Amino acid sequence: MDYLGLDIAKASFDAHLIIGTRKQSVSLPNTETGFRLLAAWLARHRSAEAGLHACMEATGNWGLDLAAFLHAAGITVSIVNPRQIKSFGDCELSRNKTDKLDAAQIARFCRSQAPMAWTPPAEEIRELRELVRRCAALKATRTQELNRQKAGIASSTVAVSLEHLIEFVEQQIGEISAAIRALIARHAALQLNFTLLCSIPGIGEVTAALVLAEIPNIAEFTPKGLAAFTGLSPQEDSSGKRKGQAGISRIGNAALRSAFFLCALSARRCNPRLTEFVKRMVEAKKPNKVILIAVARKLLVMAHAVIRTQTPFQAEHAA
Repeated sequence: MDYLGLDIAKASFDAHLIIGTRKQSVSLPNTETGFRLLAAWLARHRSAEAGLHACMEATGNWGLDLAAFLHAAGITVSIVNPRQIKSFGDCELSRNKTDKLDAAQIARFCRSQAPMAWTPPAEEIRELRELVRRCAALKATRTQELNRQKAGIASSTVAVSLEHLIEFVEQQIGEISAAIRALIARHAALQLNFTLLCSIPGIGEVTAALVLAEIPNIAEFTPKGLAAFTGLSPQEDSSGKRKGQAGISRIGNAALRSAFFLCALSARRCNPRLTEFVKRMVEAKKPNKVILIAVARKLLVMAHAVIRTQTPFQAEHAA
């Protein structure tokens, strides 16, 4: 097996190829032309019969086109959390950091850790993810501008500017939200799963769309794996005589974690399968934040259950 490490930037990428004890490096433009040049470069330096495992860090959309190109060519591709690569470099006591060295480090990580293979998302999932993330960014901008407006503005010009900007952002949020609903309605599988998620008391349309965008393969997870993916799994911090405070890992999808935490605020009151659970935790004098995190995790398990079984929310899904 040969290993290919890819360090992705907006305009270019560095590739480092490990073939047994031999190593080769190249820097190419992050374009379709660069992808074809990479394929030709690989053909020159390695045997076509040998397997190839390529690996890159998750860098948003910058590396997705290259990953899809390699996957279409029959190459195993892995897209990993940058934190994994950084920790691997710390283990190697890496002292220098350049694009070429980073590509070599990613190749060594791939050879050592054999990360899980990546599968390209369907085109509608990729579009839905971009729409959902754009809507979230617009809402964050609206909150910032509203806070500035509420703080008081001495300049009338600035006040008018804020008002116009808030109106424009509100309009954009409406248009993007409508586009999300239209995209989901055009695809039967998305519409079915969207309806199933919305059947859970406490989960609304915004969170349902977020789940479909961020974890389209949710049925393939185990409940514990899903909690780990969102950073809602318990984390113990104690060793020897040191007794740290327990909490959650927070290593995972922050947008999903935040959304389910907010859903827990209403689910603890409106979800009939959670009221008794919340009552027991309150009687046990658990802190309010601990209760909300527990409810958020239960909502996540319910979301997994309705998608996996393809049936609306029922009492047994809360078990």
